[in-house]
Amino acid sequence: MTIIHFIVYSISSRKSILLEKEIKNIFSNKIKYQFFIKYSKYKGHAIELTKQSIKEGVDILVACGGDGTINEVARNIISTSKILGIIPIGSGNGLAGHLKIPKNISKALKILKIQNIKKIDVGKVNDDYFFSNMGVAFGAFFINSYHSYNQRGIIGYFRAFIASLFNFKYIKTKIFTNGLNQISEPFILLISNTNELGYNISLTPEASLYDRKLDIILVEKTGIMKIFIFLFMSLFHYYPRFKEVKKYKVENVNLYSYEKEFMYQIDGERVEKKINKLDISILEGRLNVVTPKN
Repeated sequence: MTIIHFIVYSISSRKSILLEKEIKNIFSNKIKYQFFIKYSKYKGHAIELTKQSIKEGVDILVACGGDGTINEVARNIISTSKILGIIPIGSGNGLAGHLKIPKNISKALKILKIQNIKKIDVGKVNDDYFFSNMGVAFGAFFINSYHSYNQRGIIGYFRAFIASLFNFKYIKTKIFTNGLNQISEPFILLISNTNELGYNISLTPEASLYDRKLDIILVEKTGIMKIFIFLFMSLFHYYPRFKEVKKYKVENVNLYSYEKEFMYQIDGERVEKKINKLDISILEGRLNVVTPKN
């Protein structure tokens, strides 16, 4: 018998009813499956629920939400035999997009039954983990603005984007890795493990969960017109070759802030830690994930 626990981010009652209905329908065979549904009600709650599920002998932990919910669940089962499942019902869903897991709840649940399991790489930043991406500079300001509003979805992201453009402040940053040792004032500094941020948007199209590398995109301080052109063209998966735009594939990178503590984000969630040094690395094949069959 396979024991499956669904950790569900608090969503609309309509989606909750639909999700429960589909779970009960698809996993109705009580000889083969035993499932439980748990609801995450606040930030960090999914971590507690996951630890509880591990004690209860779960086989598959299914994160039902966005990248933030996935992070809270997955960080507890790194380097274990436990298996992560994903039902992408959050806002961005970057990791699910990279793995080609459909947003349709029924189709995503049916993938769990097939149990095609792959080992994916995991990013580490100081004592935390990320599965999709982490970043400083404008990306962190953007995420901070997004979570300051009570509005989710694409409208909330657009509103946060505009607000961040007016509030963003450059931070003098030292970037150190193999073949790179420079001081920069980045507009964008994103370290990514996946090729999608969500909503089919990508700044690191060559990133992979299986290549033992992290992809860095660095957009250095430049004029607002170049920034707008770069971001706008990126929406269409075209990346202008400006001299201020640099890309790297690395196994680790160290960031130092010369002026003040970093504001940074992990998997679309703001990190409320005051720190001016970030040690970032890749952990090869540390997480078992259910994925669609190619």
